[in-house]
Amino acid sequence: MFTGIDDVDWASMGHAYGNASDVPELLRGLASADAAEREIALDGMYGAVHHQGDVYDCTVACVPFLFELVATAGLPGRGEIVELLRSIDGDGRDPEEMDFWSDDEDEYTDWAELLARAESDTRARSGVLLDVLADPDARLRRAVPGALVQLHGNPEEVLTVLRRRLAVERDAGALRALAAAVGELGVRYEEFAGASGAVLAALLNDGDGPDDPGLRLSALVQLARCSPSGPLPERAVGIALDAMREAREGAEADVERDVEEGSEDAVDAGKGAEGDGVRGGTPTLISYLRRLRASRRGSVKAPWATELLGELHRALDDRVAERFSLLEDQLRSPDWGQRREAIDMAGLLLTGWRGPHEESVRLLGEQLRETDHRIVRWAAGELEGLYAIGGPAADALAARVASGPEFLPQARWRETSYGAALCALAAQGDARAVPALGDVLRFGEVPEDLGDWIGRMDPAAAAALAPVLLGRLSRIVPGTQPRRTEHLLKAAAATGVAEAVGPALRILRAPADVTRPVLRDAVRALAELGEPAREALPELRRLARDGETHLRVHAAAALWSAGGETEAVLPVLSLGLTADHWSGRIDALRVIARMGTEAAGLLPELRGLVASPEENGGWVAGALATALWEAGRDEEESLPVLLRAWSAHVDNRPDVAGVWARMGPAARSAVPLVREELAATRRHNNTGGTGRIRYRCADDELLLGHGRALLEACHD
Repeated sequence: MFTGIDDVDWASMGHAYGNASDVPELLRGLASADAAEREIALDGMYGAVHHQGDVYDCTVACVPFLFELVATAGLPGRGEIVELLRSIDGDGRDPEEMDFWSDDEDEYTDWAELLARAESDTRARSGVLLDVLADPDARLRRAVPGALVQLHGNPEEVLTVLRRRLAVERDAGALRALAAAVGELGVRYEEFAGASGAVLAALLNDGDGPDDPGLRLSALVQLARCSPSGPLPERAVGIALDAMREAREGAEADVERDVEEGSEDAVDAGKGAEGDGVRGGTPTLISYLRRLRASRRGSVKAPWATELLGELHRALDDRVAERFSLLEDQLRSPDWGQRREAIDMAGLLLTGWRGPHEESVRLLGEQLRETDHRIVRWAAGELEGLYAIGGPAADALAARVASGPEFLPQARWRETSYGAALCALAAQGDARAVPALGDVLRFGEVPEDLGDWIGRMDPAAAAALAPVLLGRLSRIVPGTQPRRTEHLLKAAAATGVAEAVGPALRILRAPADVTRPVLRDAVRALAELGEPAREALPELRRLARDGETHLRVHAAAALWSAGGETEAVLPVLSLGLTADHWSGRIDALRVIARMGTEAAGLLPELRGLVASPEENGGWVAGALATALWEAGRDEEESLPVLLRAWSAHVDNRPDVAGVWARMGPAARSAVPLVREELAATRRHNNTGGTGRIRYRCADDELLLGHGRALLEACHD
């Protein structure tokens, strides 16, 4: 082993922390019989030799020795070395798309050559992996299939050996890895998608039968990946649900067997020795990440099944009927961990896709009846963002709020499960949230979205919150606590009570050292209050005349809504339309849209902006099109501008569709666009993100409502 390692001039090479003279020791550590030494050595490889994915000259020099370790029969820990080699290879990374630490062209060239050598050297030696595909080490067999697909240059040969191995493999984890590799090969090589799909389809029927649900579920995931728009087996959802049920029922037996065999699933669940026989772990990042993963997976029965279901969701993509069926089953699961994963998936699916969501939302609400406060908090957190479609969960939210807080109301009330449920109920504008909101707002955190929640409430319910909000504002010295002042002013204005004028006016009359954001927030509140703010007209006139540019437009909006002073407002808005930054133009355009035909005097300026689409694209295009219609009410002039705004940015579509709905039959030329949009399964603002990303489903629901109104008006 390590033939020629001492002939390499390691000291002349470098890694992340200096010269590479310590690399031979790290390589020998990977071959140690002691699990802790191996883990420390592997951590050193990732931490220095392959630091954050970087490749150094010593990294490339390690490749032949790493493959020698993989080929050494009986050596433990080889599966992790295979994963290290895959990372060094880079999987087709493009140096031009990566950040390089120097502007020196020669240094960049040398670095790019190192990346190319790392790829060519790992792939040139990948034949070693064929020899260990049947190795007695199950963990190694789990790592090799994916590595073969990534590194080996002959996909036809790889598919052949994977198919052959599937017929004789008996380790559950290795079987799942083989199926995943077959699917990945079909995704990477279009010409092999059909052959890969045939292998996977056969596994759904043949496989190991009911005793191996993981293989069937993995095969289904990969079949969906190989055929993103093609047909799936008739019982695709049933296969997945059966596999999940069998996985849950067999989980305890699996864990006991895995502990006896020392398998990865037992390790990850925290049931056996940590790491590769390392009890208690080592002081390394690798050990920490392993324990972190184990703590997450340890709460889930058959965690691999839950992870595969997440992969199936991603593979199914726009097949929403299947995805909602899967989600509903997972939300009903008796397993705590599976429901926790389902809650997370619900947030992504329900905000990003249109579909039969009512039952999923109701089941999400049912999680609030749990005694585990974490489940309640997670589910309520997702429901807060789903307020536009959250009706089926409203009663469950109200019941949770009515049961009272687990602790006395406190400053950080939102961090409790009770607070999360209260926020979700209030976000729907539900009057049942008002008494509890009044209690927590007397001294606790003021949510940023509070004004929006109140704006969705019945006026009488909203007004009931005014006393506590005004009381909080009266205790704030003008100019201090700007964020809290902003949230309270917006919320007080949303109640619509005339008394809300007082705090805003007090800020306008305060000494000149009041910060600009606080002044802006006070003026916005007065604009929202409208006629009750007439008392503030003198101060608003002064700001509209002498204030800084960013304040003048807001002051003009308040002047119009409070006093209808159109003649004083139009010149200020005209100036706002010439703002250098797009946000200033949007502010002015929105005021013009609110004024409607009273702002008709600004039509020449609006037409000037329309004539410069390159400077007024994106969000500006949407605000401009809306303002042009509202000020001029000329269908022939507005329709082309609205059509351009529709395409300029997806976020413009709800407002544009709203204008078309108000136009009615005059907007018939927009019907094909709207019909196409309404037929889409993805919400209009779904950019294709994954993970914790959430979309504004309320905007999409607004778009859907406007679109349907237009089609109905046009009898389409």
